[in-house]
Amino acid sequence: MTAEPTRTTWVEVSRDALLRNFAALKSHASTAVCAVVKANAYGCGLVECALAFHRAGARMLAVTRVEEARELRDAGVAADILILAPPPRALLPEAFAMNCAVALCDGGDIEPYAEAARTAGRAGRVHLKIDTGMGRLGVRPEHAPGVASRVSSTTDLALEGVWTHFADAAAESGRRQLDRFLAVRAAVIRYAPRAVVHAANSAATLALPAARFDMVRVGTLLYGQDPVGVRAPFPLADAFAWHATVVSVRELAAGATVGYGSEWRAKQPTRVATIPVGYVDGFGLEPTARSESFTEAAKAGGRVAAVALGRRQTRRFVWFGSAVAPVVGRIAMQEATVSLEGISDVGVGSVARVPARRLLVGTHIDRVYVP
Repeated sequence: MTAEPTRTTWVEVSRDALLRNFAALKSHASTAVCAVVKANAYGCGLVECALAFHRAGARMLAVTRVEEARELRDAGVAADILILAPPPRALLPEAFAMNCAVALCDGGDIEPYAEAARTAGRAGRVHLKIDTGMGRLGVRPEHAPGVASRVSSTTDLALEGVWTHFADAAAESGRRQLDRFLAVRAAVIRYAPRAVVHAANSAATLALPAARFDMVRVGTLLYGQDPVGVRAPFPLADAFAWHATVVSVRELAAGATVGYGSEWRAKQPTRVATIPVGYVDGFGLEPTARSESFTEAAKAGGRVAAVALGRRQTRRFVWFGSAVAPVVGRIAMQEATVSLEGISDVGVGSVARVPARRLLVGTHIDRVYVP
């Protein structure tokens, strides 16, 4: 890997990897694919990924917010778009005017949706979401037929889809959710026989073949990662690679410290390198999107203690080729220092690959798209 002459850090996104994953997924699922491009296409770039999947044959693209749909339309993306969450009512007319399908998750929203469609001057396309156990959005199964009936009798709305979402498709609860959806499906689609039925996310596409229906709604697999609890039976290509150029290499004496707080101290003469990435870029960050509990706190504390005591290797490191260079000292806002112990061929200008949760890698870092 050679350095980008105009960049100190950048992300390479492989179009070939995206397309290989799409083709493998579509072949395995044997049904239409809705490509989920929410959250900046899982960090890989909203517009570029949307165009790639649309051209590859995705039946729909899925986003969460009207703002994401607007960005796609402004970029000239003509694909069919599904907005997965109910928008603020003030944005509903815009969503329908852009010819997006919108999730309908509450029977009380039927009239506001119809009014928004009238304002937009076109029929409002809706996908009725049924809450089979996720607990966030959707109508209860016993209410779904009545809501579908009301939508079908409203001339301003078109019931074009019926769907649900799995909390843990690879677990037994996934099967129970599928059973609930199957139990009510026929009663709902009688009001819209041509509606697209979809339920399977990445995990369900693999673990629950019966949930594939008319279309699978996939994100994680398309970007080259296995979903939680199940592994793909086909090869996945990693589409995302974060790189940073070494800006300094130093020889430290035994006892020298590195970083804020002087928390790390060299036990012996040590060669170190500094790269221009830090926590503002997403390096070293870990998502904390879990419920706060004593158990979670104990797990986190145990991980930190194990690293501090030398019983566990830090998860904060970079690669130079296949060699692992662990972080030493605190990660700063836009800089991090790594140990080059056992790595002799790294100097100023060398390129490190930076592991990261791709969703956390700052959008201010350029995405460079390669074949």
